[in-house]
Amino acid sequence: MIQEHDPKWLRWLDQHFSWMAIPNLAIVLVALQGIGFVLLQNDPSGLERMVLLPDHIYQGEIWRLFSFLAIPVAHSPIQLVFSLLFSYFIINSIESEWGEVKTTFYVLTSILLMVAFALIFDHPVTQISDFYSSLFLAAAALFPEQEIRIYFFIPVKLKVLGWLAIAFILYRLIQCEWKDRFFLLVIYSNYLLFFGPTILYRFKNWKRKRDFQKKYR
Repeated sequence: MIQEHDPKWLRWLDQHFSWMAIPNLAIVLVALQGIGFVLLQNDPSGLERMVLLPDHIYQGEIWRLFSFLAIPVAHSPIQLVFSLLFSYFIINSIESEWGEVKTTFYVLTSILLMVAFALIFDHPVTQISDFYSSLFLAAAALFPEQEIRIYFFIPVKLKVLGWLAIAFILYRLIQCEWKDRFFLLVIYSNYLLFFGPTILYRFKNWKRKRDFQKKYR
């Protein structure tokens, strides 16, 4: 659902490219993860054919522009089940709040930026945990008070996990080399693109309220 304070470019996309919306995107992404895991269980060497390697793409291996999305975020069946359940929960929650159009654009923005960076800077993409992390940050921003149970036992609110995720991202930005640092910023820039206007909108409302209270105090 496109909101009043969303950026103009998103409204334009909604008006002209709403046909690109992918329904049930959670199922699509989770299914890719499941397929990737099964394929690698049967042939572990298949990971090399799955990752996004720019030089191989230039040689005609176009499937790598999509297959990297099937790289499993977990390596054991139990971890995969928990990861897929959690991924389905957060993506489906985002789609229920935003609708298919905005959710699709959020996901595609991150994917396209990753691919563009990889091709321009010859940077391989060998894991997509940060891609799913950007989706989680969106869910944490939309539903900060939502409580989940880690491994079905430990209750914790999404905003707590969100702040922990941000702290870890900042730590990595400090520790990693410049190209990896730039790549991280590119992956998470979809969060800034979509939530930046909302943050600015809320800040202006807060400032307006504070100025009003000071004036009539």
